[in-house]
Amino acid sequence: MPASSEMLDIAIVGAAHPHVEYVLSEIAVRTDVRVVAVADHDPARRTELERRTKTPGYADLNALLDAHRVRAAAVFTEFGLRAPIVVELLRRGIFAIADKPMAVTLAQLALIEETLAGRNLLTLLLEKRFYPVTLALRSVIDSGQLGDIVSITATGPHKLVPSRRPAWMFEPSTYGGILADLTVHDIDLALWLTGYTSGTISGWISSTPAAGTTNFPALGRAILACDGGPEFAIEVDWIQPEASPRHGDYAMRISGTKGRADVLFAENRLLVETATRPRREIDLPVGASPASFVFDHLTRGETLQIAANEALRATRIAILAQESAANGGKPMRWS
Repeated sequence: MPASSEMLDIAIVGAAHPHVEYVLSEIAVRTDVRVVAVADHDPARRTELERRTKTPGYADLNALLDAHRVRAAAVFTEFGLRAPIVVELLRRGIFAIADKPMAVTLAQLALIEETLAGRNLLTLLLEKRFYPVTLALRSVIDSGQLGDIVSITATGPHKLVPSRRPAWMFEPSTYGGILADLTVHDIDLALWLTGYTSGTISGWISSTPAAGTTNFPALGRAILACDGGPEFAIEVDWIQPEASPRHGDYAMRISGTKGRADVLFAENRLLVETATRPRREIDLPVGASPASFVFDHLTRGETLQIAANEALRATRIAILAQESAANGGKPMRWS
C-alpha cells in the first residue's frame, strides 16, 4: 500500500485481549493515525472502547464498515473469532492488523490466505521482533560472531491466575490451544533469525492441567525442524508462579559453531560468549513499540517489516504444532 499524505483512519475491532493497548498507546503519540470507529460484540468492552477512543461503537463489524471508510483495522477479539473478521476486512480491501493468533484452525487460516490472494494487506503484531534485546541479537547473529546456528531453545512461561482470565480462554473453540497460542512469537523469531523456509513441526502437550483449572493444559513443547538445518525447541507454559513479580520469564538460548547467546527477555539482557571472548553483556539499541512498524508502512510507505507471508507462516506452524500434539506428536510439514 503506497504512502499517503492524508490522515490514516482506522477501526479497532474487539478488546477481548489486553494487546489492544499496543494500538491505543501507539496512536496516542502519533498525529498521522486516528481511530474513527470501534466494534465489539461485548457491550461492556464496546462501551470502554468508545470512551477510550471517543468514537462511535458497533456490535457488528459490517455495520461499522458500511458506515465508515477506513484503510485499516486492528483485530483484538477472542482468538477463535478473529479469522472471519480478518477475512471480511480483506474481502473489502482493508488492511488487517491482527494480534496473534489470527486463526486457531488450518481451515480458518486457509480462508484468510485465499481471500488475501497475495495482496499486501495483512500483518501480525509480533512485538518480540522489536525488543531491544532481539534487535541486538539479530546484529550479533548477522555479524557472524556465533558462526552457523546449531540450535535455538526458547522457554515461554506465563502467569495464568485463572480467576482473572475471561471465560473464553478456557473454551477450545475460542482459545485454540496452548501451542496454537503461545508458540507463535518464538517460531517467528527462530525463522526470522536464521532464514529457514521449510521443515517439520512436532508438538506435545502435558496432560497436567494448570493450577486452578480442570482441563487447561499447563505446558506444551514444539520441535521445529528445518530442512537442511537444525531443530529448534520451544517450550511454553501457564505455570509462572503467581507470586513472581513478572508475567513471564521468557528466555532464548542460541548456540552456534563459534559461540552462544542468551536472551533474557524479562530482564532486557543479552549475554554473549564465543571461542575467543568470554561471556559479556551486550549494549542494547532502542527498541520500537509493537504497532509502530505497520503505521509507518501505511502512512510513510516504509517496508512492512512483518509481511503477510511471514504472519501466515508463523501462525500456520503454531497450529500445526497443536495438531501434531493431538496426533501423538506426528511431524507435520511446513513451508
